[in-house]
Amino acid sequence: MSDEESLPISTVFEETVAVSGPPKAAQAEQRVRMPRSFEFARAVIGERRLSAWLVPVSDFVGQNFLAVTGALWGVMVLSALAGWLWPGVISYGLVAFVDYLASRELRRDTLLLRRMGAASHVRHFIRGVLLLAVFARIEQPAPALAWTAVLLTMILIQLVHVAGTAWLASKQPPLLYHPEGGQRASTLAFAKLYRQSSWTPKWLIAADIVVAVLLGVAATVGVGWAGTLLGACVIVIGLAAVVAGYALRLRRLGSEQSVAAITKEVTDELDVLAPEVVVYMSADAGQAQYILNQWVPTIEKLHQKAFIMVRESSHLESIRPTTLPVVYAPSTRHCEELTRSSVKLAFYLANAGKNVHLLREARLKHVFLNHGDSDKSTSANPVARVYDEVWVAGEAAVERYEAAGIHMPRKQYAIVGRPQVEQLKVGPLNTDGPKAILYAPTFEGYYEESNYSSLERMGPQMIARILAEYPGTRIIFKPHPASGVQRPGMVEARVAIVDMLAKHPGQHLYVGPESELTLYECFDMADAMISDISSVVTDYLYTERPLVTSNPRRLPRDLFFHTFPTQQASYIMEGVLENFNEVMDDVLGLDSQREQRVAVKKYVLGDHPNGPTATFVAESDRLTVEATEHAASIRNEFRVKS
Repeated sequence: MSDEESLPISTVFEETVAVSGPPKAAQAEQRVRMPRSFEFARAVIGERRLSAWLVPVSDFVGQNFLAVTGALWGVMVLSALAGWLWPGVISYGLVAFVDYLASRELRRDTLLLRRMGAASHVRHFIRGVLLLAVFARIEQPAPALAWTAVLLTMILIQLVHVAGTAWLASKQPPLLYHPEGGQRASTLAFAKLYRQSSWTPKWLIAADIVVAVLLGVAATVGVGWAGTLLGACVIVIGLAAVVAGYALRLRRLGSEQSVAAITKEVTDELDVLAPEVVVYMSADAGQAQYILNQWVPTIEKLHQKAFIMVRESSHLESIRPTTLPVVYAPSTRHCEELTRSSVKLAFYLANAGKNVHLLREARLKHVFLNHGDSDKSTSANPVARVYDEVWVAGEAAVERYEAAGIHMPRKQYAIVGRPQVEQLKVGPLNTDGPKAILYAPTFEGYYEESNYSSLERMGPQMIARILAEYPGTRIIFKPHPASGVQRPGMVEARVAIVDMLAKHPGQHLYVGPESELTLYECFDMADAMISDISSVVTDYLYTERPLVTSNPRRLPRDLFFHTFPTQQASYIMEGVLENFNEVMDDVLGLDSQREQRVAVKKYVLGDHPNGPTATFVAESDRLTVEATEHAASIRNEFRVKS
């Protein structure tokens, strides 16, 4: 099986795979982001799994990449200085193999080296020069000349791959993506060519090692100039033929005719669907997991047909299977092409800079849904004024905007509740086993003002005390998937907690970013929850079960409730845990806050006799009618399209 025909990527991307199951500290490390083209290829296709015997080798070299590579490069330097032919050749082959394994598994060190400008082809060139120095030191000019020609050809091939990917990305049309698999031929074609620049292909690594060994043999047995150079010419011609084939495929796929045909394929499918709603997904890397996925089941219930427009490829892999068409549209012009005449509503799930690429469509009604409702400062953003309507969970959200000085007409709001929580279990769980506490801290945010997380400041200490002082309690640990994007201490705290849970007896559970277990499934397993100022608190409030909110900044109680008014129904865990036992005893025992939680629930989540999903659907019906009338009233959009 070639690189182009390999199997769908699963979790081979990450150095540490986070799954539901017995906790392991290594699973809690933060993933490393990758170039856009590879994110797309990763979501569509992947590398064939390693043979079983190679897996431990790959794990070892991946975890010790810099040390292993440094040692082998040291051997090559000594070989060049001392004139050791075979130690130099063997260490060269091992370096090439180690580099391939680590790059193929996308180990952290190789990705960081790539960002620093030391990509695989740069490392390949450096080790190639060291081997050339070995041939020169032992005074073997024929192998040295042959190796120079082959090395430069291999480096040129990799540069063509990198440049080819950049060129193709600039030409790429919008592409259909199927989260459940079974991709379109056009989608697969782009993914295959993109991936060839992500790491050195295995055939090139094999050729690299084989040629080095053959030239070592030639130097040992004294093959003459004619034989050595003839062999080098054959190899160079063969490599050139392979890269020429790649360039032709690249040119064909990125041609104007091909791009136009693929674009028409996508737009024709949308025209057959005749969507009235577009769900616009643009956010920081990988956030579809908790931003988009929570809204998809609700959007699927609309009377209007809808599709999802994804602007960043990093979101694709985490999208759960859906009946809604998903279109990857990285270019600004793709927004224009995909906004078909049937589209009337646009739903936005986050305040991203790229939102303006669709907001420019004046005939649409633009609706901000946000991905959650909370007392975070990000839940009352002045940017909300640009949308035609802001759909919120309850009256608390409207008051939050007003309290933040963001004054909008009352008709600009629609209270739709939180359809995501409609199926949650309400009231105490009927379980005979130990009580389970869900610890679901938020992430640190992108600004210090929105860093409400308890994870770094008090998380490990709090979990340690629960394990020590309430040993019969089961802990379910589900940190925010983005924890650690800004602060390394967040990753350290996450690793420390997972390590504690792994060492402590009990059926504790770590639910990492790659887990199939959703947040709402965790809610249904938890007798109580500890969290931070976040939408997680708002959603769990629906269950009416005990809720603990952290105060990591140690704000005075009156200032805390003034700043975060919806937390009146929560137990407040102070930042240095001075009231730890008082809170835990009440949460696991009498639960004195229950009546207050039920009262606050309606204020935060609204009152929906038929359920929030029914309310959401009804509001969509209403706004679709208004959007149709609005579009008909436009006399001139000041646009002339060829």
